Amino acid sequence: MNKLTPGGNMRWESMRMILPEHREAWLKHQEENKKVQQPVLDEQHWQEFEYILSEAMEYHQLLTFIFWHDGHFYEIIGHCHFINNTQEQFHILTVDEEIHYLKFDVLINLALH
Repeated sequence: MNKLTPGGNMRWESMRMILPEHREAWLKHQEENKKVQQPVLDEQHWQEFEYILSEAMEYHQLLTFIFWHDGHFYEIIGHCHFINNTQEQFHILTVDEEIHYLKFDVLINLALH
């Protein structure tokens, strides 16, 4: 549609620009819309995780931890070095020799790597 087309809004036709503040707000809004609510795991999932963890810790196997943080899912691959029941977190040693602490309540999935 150009300015001469009937039905066009000639008054606002020349104002097709977005202020940087509006663009940032729009991008932030789009990012907020992409967020996912944290899934709730049932007892059966926790029993399966317990079995996988015991096998992996006994035979020193790599695990893939998928966890939820701030509306997004993330993945850590490593060995479960220690399970801290008092602080309710896993101590994970990655392949890069980094230690991550992962809370029980953010864990979404656990699988052998």
